[in-house]
Amino acid sequence: MISNEQKNELRRRLAGFLLEEEPLAAKTAYKVGGNAAFYLQPKSLPDLELVLRTLAELELEFLVLGAGCNVFVAAAGVLDRVVISLDRGFAGFEIIGSDSWSVMLRAESRVRLSRLVQLSADEGYSGFEKLASIPGTVGGALAMNAGAYGGTIYDSLAAIQIMEKGGLAWWSAIRMNPTYRDGGLTAEQVVVAAYFLLERKSSLEITTEINEIKALRQQRLPQGYHAGSVFKNPAGDFAGRLLDDVGCKGMRCGGAYVSKEHANVIVADKGVEADDVLALMENMRTLVRDRHGVNLESEIRIFS
Repeated sequence: MISNEQKNELRRRLAGFLLEEEPLAAKTAYKVGGNAAFYLQPKSLPDLELVLRTLAELELEFLVLGAGCNVFVAAAGVLDRVVISLDRGFAGFEIIGSDSWSVMLRAESRVRLSRLVQLSADEGYSGFEKLASIPGTVGGALAMNAGAYGGTIYDSLAAIQIMEKGGLAWWSAIRMNPTYRDGGLTAEQVVVAAYFLLERKSSLEITTEINEIKALRQQRLPQGYHAGSVFKNPAGDFAGRLLDDVGCKGMRCGGAYVSKEHANVIVADKGVEADDVLALMENMRTLVRDRHGVNLESEIRIFS
């Protein structure tokens, strides 16, 4: 738990962008969960640097909340860590260089992936097609190495700008070591912006691929409140296949149920409680472990 001394220091040093007992449910995909005891909204690089330096000095851990598309908040909320949101800034993007073959795009952490996909189609900049219909922001996508259909956001990444407790740092893409659904960032790093090298291509060709991917995702994913895939694919297999094999489609726990379209998606129904989602996740994991000996790892980030 955060001590009284730490709480008082947070209030004293970060009063300009500190909220207490901030509700988190509406900021996430499932629309459930408790509050953040301390919620910080830095709106500039100096603000963010002050926040990280202060938290390091107070020996407090933090979680970064982006668009909340891949986040679940426990019923008790977040009590022993601070939640940082960049929703008061960090939403700019611009072309910073180009030639007849390519362009370099700088996009800040809070830019929506949908905005980049639309820019790609409108201007003929290829590199974001595989991100079509993936919700979320640049920062969140880089943190989890978001992608689909054989491509990820790291495919066109040239460099990344990160804020750490020691200040601002630039890393080339070569230095990054992303793995499946993990961008390789540490818990002490916050994505500020990313630089993408995009290839010039026919807008029609790009739009065609984007529409095909959107159609595929629309066929596979249900309507309603959900966070996409609940579990990561285990090595050499698919979580959806394993969950389907053990009969998870249609399973329900209170107001949470497994989609009939996709066995690896939990949908929040009317009256759902946060504990319903967690209980259903555990039931699904247990069925797969008991039958296949595979312990599924959560793809959804759980804030607690």
